[in-house]
Amino acid sequence: MQEIGLIGVGYIGKIFLDELRDADYSVTVFDIDDSKVTYATDRGASAADSPAEIGRESDAVLMAVPGTPEVEATMEGDDGLLAGLDGGELVIDATTTHPDTSVVCEKLCEEAGVDFVEATITGGAPREGDHMMVGGTEERYERASEILDVICADHARIGPIPQGTVFKLGLQMRYAGHHAIDAEIVEFVRDNGVDPRYFTDFLGFDVWEKYFTGDFSQDIEGLGGLAIWHKDIGYAREFAHGNGTALPLNGVVHEAYKATVRRTDEGEGHASALVKYWLALNDAEDRYE
Repeated sequence: MQEIGLIGVGYIGKIFLDELRDADYSVTVFDIDDSKVTYATDRGASAADSPAEIGRESDAVLMAVPGTPEVEATMEGDDGLLAGLDGGELVIDATTTHPDTSVVCEKLCEEAGVDFVEATITGGAPREGDHMMVGGTEERYERASEILDVICADHARIGPIPQGTVFKLGLQMRYAGHHAIDAEIVEFVRDNGVDPRYFTDFLGFDVWEKYFTGDFSQDIEGLGGLAIWHKDIGYAREFAHGNGTALPLNGVVHEAYKATVRRTDEGEGHASALVKYWLALNDAEDRYE
């Protein structure tokens, strides 16, 4: 059985760790947060001092870090992952990055004789479980499938790199836009004296419960949903600009998120940002007090 390296033991990394350990894989982890390393070693993983050590100890490496800057820092440098790889290993990057980051990583790995795939993940699809959208060659996807079968409910090869990441960014645009319009609709009817729960209780629409309760606690450990959407929509807009793709509605949603960052307290998630924005525009910020 392969020796697996895991770089990043945050919200997603913990899912990977638990699934791999349940399947009796030997896992070595690296994270800059000692508490997350302790979480992993308590579950039977070994700890590494650097990404390079992960490379030396592993047949296949999973990366699950916040974004492009962290992937770049992980891959390169004297203690970076590439410095520890001998050739022949497999690197699976589950991070949602700028698409160009995957292109660069693939090139660097090819120069080192290493297989690379991007395998972005979502837990928000209507289908049950976590699903991974993979970019890479058919051969490398087939090689990665043994591990992907363990760490997610299902996976699909979208196409060559960076198509897996482009697809994930499109998905993030849908999530963010959907929640933004729901928040606006809820505040429209509520500000005009109508109970918005009729959307769910009567018509059966899937509207986020937090919009009704005012519970703005964060849903995702680490960056949180607001920061993740802000990051990913930013990547999408930058990539689209480079390719001449027009995203007028996406621009409005992104500006709405940007406008609410200052209104969101530490520990609050994207539900808070969205609802607080509409509340402020309607002079109703005390609604949940």
